Amino acid sequence: MIELHGVTKRFGTNLAVRNLSFKCREREFVVIFGPAGAGKSTTLRMIAGITQPTYGDLYFCDQSLEGVPPEKRNFSMAFENYVLYSHLTNFENLAFPLRARKILEAEIKRQVIKMAELLHIEELLDRKPGFLSGGQRQRVALGRCLIRQADIYLLDEPISHLDARLRIQMRAELKNICLEKKTTVLHVTHDYREAMALADRVIVLNKGRLMQNASPEDVYYKPANDFVAQFVGDPPMSFIDAHLVSKDGKPAFRLGESELIIPAASDFNAEMAASVSGAERLKVGLRASQPSLSSSANKQHNVPTVIYLVVSQGHRNLITVKFGKNLAQVITTPDQTWKVGEQVWLSIHSKFLHVFADGRAIYHPDTQVL
Repeated sequence: MIELHGVTKRFGTNLAVRNLSFKCREREFVVIFGPAGAGKSTTLRMIAGITQPTYGDLYFCDQSLEGVPPEKRNFSMAFENYVLYSHLTNFENLAFPLRARKILEAEIKRQVIKMAELLHIEELLDRKPGFLSGGQRQRVALGRCLIRQADIYLLDEPISHLDARLRIQMRAELKNICLEKKTTVLHVTHDYREAMALADRVIVLNKGRLMQNASPEDVYYKPANDFVAQFVGDPPMSFIDAHLVSKDGKPAFRLGESELIIPAASDFNAEMAASVSGAERLKVGLRASQPSLSSSANKQHNVPTVIYLVVSQGHRNLITVKFGKNLAQVITTPDQTWKVGEQVWLSIHSKFLHVFADGRAIYHPDTQVL
């Protein structure tokens, strides 16, 4: 439905978006995800027609959007900075896109009330934007975007100013609204939880470059590179420097500067080993939910480490352990108590390890055993 082919945007000497290509299919909820300065909002504004690409092409339903002004594209956009009419009530702000399309007043009233109820702003309809909090204004702006029929909805951080509790609630409401409208959505966020909760597919950007284009599950379990692995997850993936060695004639990894050797998984093949052997930097990645800790060494807990940091999060403890020069994070239950400086043993096995060579993912373990 929407296609970007080699789209690049330059602001002076700054390359905001670099050779970006991806497709958004009809009725798909696509989340553009990445840190500040990744080019997310710039990409959305180019699709909307507000900003023109320096190079590259954009297509809608196989038709080029070159030279098509924003008002001729039937796209509806919600901006992060609200963009509401301050002299109008919130009811009038929501009704504005419908009145522009000559919809009957009775239908306008019905749709405005319905949208206000979905966004939990029905008691604010008689007020003007100047008398609202930032989160309330953001919900009005989101409602004004979603209330009209459009081919595509472009949402730029539409719930970022809400408090944590309401943001979680609004994710569900937003997903339900878009499912009910049977529409296509491009949604920008820097919050990985939001991306995972909403997306059919995630476009991960960093410094204007495409890092990964995949389902939320693949972005989490099969990150394309170490950037994605470190940016997705709470906590993010931990990395340990490694060296490829041979044990009993089979590939294995020596961790850090230690003599500890972990055999590679049985499906780590010769082609993967060849990719790894030619790399300048080799790291193995570990999700915090996978390993466990023990106060003594045993068959399962095979790596001696020291407790570096203990963070209680109520429903869980987040333990950081130090292994040589490397730090790794482990999630434990709140009933387990650990002290900083304590000697513990960490379980690291091939079924846990992701392998990265020069930043690129070479191998991921089977998600069925995670």
